Amino acid sequence: MRRIWIKHSLAQHATIAAIICLALFSVSGVQAQSCTASASPINFGDVRPIQLSAVDGTGTVTVTCTWPAVTLNRNARICLNLGPGVNSSGSAPRFLTNGSNAIRFNLFQDAARTNIWGSIYSTTTPNPITFVLAKPIAGTTASRAITYYGRVEANQPTIPLVGSTATSYTTAFSGNQSSLNTHFFEIIDRTCPNIQQTASTFPFTATARVINDCTISATNLNFPSTGVLKARLDGTASLSVRCTNGNAYRVSLNGGSSGSISARSMQRVGGGGAVRYQLYTSSARSVIWGDGTSGTAAVTAAGSGLAQTLTIYGSVPAQSTPTPGTYRDTIIATISF
Repeated sequence: MRRIWIKHSLAQHATIAAIICLALFSVSGVQAQSCTASASPINFGDVRPIQLSAVDGTGTVTVTCTWPAVTLNRNARICLNLGPGVNSSGSAPRFLTNGSNAIRFNLFQDAARTNIWGSIYSTTTPNPITFVLAKPIAGTTASRAITYYGRVEANQPTIPLVGSTATSYTTAFSGNQSSLNTHFFEIIDRTCPNIQQTASTFPFTATARVINDCTISATNLNFPSTGVLKARLDGTASLSVRCTNGNAYRVSLNGGSSGSISARSMQRVGGGGAVRYQLYTSSARSVIWGDGTSGTAAVTAAGSGLAQTLTIYGSVPAQSTPTPGTYRDTIIATISF
């Protein structure tokens, strides 16, 4: 009777062991949980450096997580790390480049553009985008699109063109410049600095296009007052020109009220007389400043991004003195670029 009891006990243990082995095999076949991220590029569009204003843009990062149908870790801590970019040594600021030329810009987590998007691997900007994504009650996949915010800094007037044409500046966030770190949990969460393993990367680019742009303004030319026009009267005015650095430009002056560049004249306010005068490109007063026709010349130069002053030299030749009064003309300066 004692031997029979022992054999029966061994059979029970064998059955239990078989059940355990079957259960372990079934668990090992369950699909693991995972997350991926993809980012859209950010394009700042046309940038006009001489306007001295900031240019903003946005992009998105979409994170998708997948769980098995049954899981004990229904939450995923998401950490989106962003490095300086391939053209920058640091994240404050980052740079868009074209050859050796660069534009300061940055990427932010908030619409106010105060919280720089950084990385746990950075000592200066250790602040990734982070949030928790939860498994849906029905289903195994959840996604969330996060907006990120970019800004090209203001007050960069000397950003140059290349070849006097619209010029693209760019940088890439590739390889280890962008990484998704993930921690799955049910109750005990982790902070991003404690999640070191990279789940995936999300490469993208940032781009801006610097375009030709110019502004122009002028001061009045006032000749000295006189009783009679028995000797030449001289005066000067100035044009203030600001064009994109490297942008070739051309400034022409029209003929004024006379309609003739070679025979400009000022008309008496109230009517009843005219005074001949002329405008020149230099103090020698030998080349008439016009539009390049009929022996006249326009003034050409290249922008620096800063204000440039062009002097207009005027002369009233000796002539018969008309009726006393104030004489005026209006000249239109046109800048072509």
